[in-house]
Amino acid sequence: MRLIRLLKNDLAQEVYGWVKDGVISEAQGESICDRYGIDYHHDSHHSYGYYVLIALGYLFIGLAIITLLSANWDQIPRALRMGGLVAVTLATNVVGLRLFAQGREKPATIALLLGALLYGATIMLIAQIYHIGEHYPDGIFWWAAGVLPLALLMESGLLLALAMTLAYTWFVVEASMGYYPTLFPLFLVAAGWLLLYRRINLLLFFALVVGVAGWLETTLAWWQGGWRWFDFTSMQVTFGCGLAVISAALAQWFSSSERGGWQEYGVLLDLWSLRLVLLLLLVFSFDSLWWELIPDLSYDKSGNITVVVICSLSAVVINYLSGRARHSIYALAAIYLLLFGAAVLFASREDAVVLQIVDNLLLIGTGIWLIQRGIVQGVSHYFYLGVATVLITGLVRYIDLVGDYVGAAILFGIFAAILLYAARYWRKSRKEVHS
Repeated sequence: MRLIRLLKNDLAQEVYGWVKDGVISEAQGESICDRYGIDYHHDSHHSYGYYVLIALGYLFIGLAIITLLSANWDQIPRALRMGGLVAVTLATNVVGLRLFAQGREKPATIALLLGALLYGATIMLIAQIYHIGEHYPDGIFWWAAGVLPLALLMESGLLLALAMTLAYTWFVVEASMGYYPTLFPLFLVAAGWLLLYRRINLLLFFALVVGVAGWLETTLAWWQGGWRWFDFTSMQVTFGCGLAVISAALAQWFSSSERGGWQEYGVLLDLWSLRLVLLLLLVFSFDSLWWELIPDLSYDKSGNITVVVICSLSAVVINYLSGRARHSIYALAAIYLLLFGAAVLFASREDAVVLQIVDNLLLIGTGIWLIQRGIVQGVSHYFYLGVATVLITGLVRYIDLVGDYVGAAILFGIFAAILLYAARYWRKSRKEVHS
C-alpha cells in the first residue's frame, strides 16, 4: 500500500535524520523519497508550520475586523460604511494578487484568504445596509463564487477549502429551504479539476467525493418530486448503497492509474469505501430495518431495480476499465445486485429474517476475508479490521438475536474457532515466508 500524504512529511524527516546520522547516503535518501513522491530537499529543510500559524493569525485578524465592525456598525455613516468596505476588500485582494505576480505564492495566499473573509463580510454588511434579505442563501453563494476563481488561479488548497466550505453550506441551506441548488455542480467540477490535475490534496478530495454523493442523492430526490420538491424514498437507500459499491470500484481505478497522486486518492477511497460497506452490512444486519424497508422497495419496483442494475453495472465497468480489475469488486457488485434485487422483486415482510441471516453471513464472511487478506499481504489494517468486524458482529448478534446462554455459547464458540484458525493460518504463513 502506498503511503498516504499525511505520513510523507514524517517519512521525509526520518530519512533526513538517517542521512544526518550516516545510516544511509544522501543519494539513498533521495531515492527513498522519490519512491513515494516526496521532494527530499524541500520537505527536509522547510517547515509548513510557519505558514499555518501565519494563516491562522490572519484568519483571526479577519474575524476581529468583522466583530469590531459589527459592534459599531450603526454609529458609522452609511456612505462611509459602503466605501470603507469596498476599499478595504479591494486593497487586500490587490495586495494578494501583486504578491502572486511577484512569485511569492504563500504570502499571496494568506493575503487573499484575508481578502476572501473581508469579501464575505462586505456582502453581509452591505445587505444589512440596504435591507436585502429576501433569500439570504444567495449571499453565501456569491461569497463562494467570488472565492472560487482565486482558488483556481492560485491553485491553493487553503482557498479551495474555504470555497468548498461556503459552497457546501449554501447547498445545505438552499436545499433545506426547498430550493434545488442548480449551480452546485459548478463548484464540484472546478474543485475536481483542481484536485485531479493541478494539486493533490487528500482531505479536499474526500470532501469532494462526499459532496458529489450528496448532490446525486439530492438530485434523485428532486427528480422523484417531479422537479418541484424533494421526495426522499427508499430509492435513496438503494442508491446510497449502490454509490458505496461504485466508490470501491473507483478506488481500484484510481489505484491503477499512473498519473501522479491519483494512487493516493485510490488508497484513501479504498480505505473509506471498505469501512462504509462494512458499516452498511452492519446496519442491514437487523431484521427491523428490512421489515420497514421491504414494503417501500416493493412500492416502486421498477425504479429501485433500475437503480440497482445501473449501480452494479457501473461498478463492473469501472473495475474492468481500471486495467487491473479486482475480483472482490465484481463479487461486491454481484452481492449488491442479488441482495437488493431479491429484496425488491421477491421479498415480503415475512422474509426480513431471511435477509437478515444472509446479511450476517456476508458480514462474517467479509471479516474472515479481511483477516485472510491481512495475513497474506502483511497489511495489519485489513487484519485488525477483519477481527473487529467479527467481534462487533458477535456482540451485536448476542444483544439483538441470541440472548440465552446456550445460543451465546454456540455463537462465541464459532467466533473463537474463526479467530483461532486465523492465528494458526498466520503462524503457518509466517513460517513459509521465513523459510
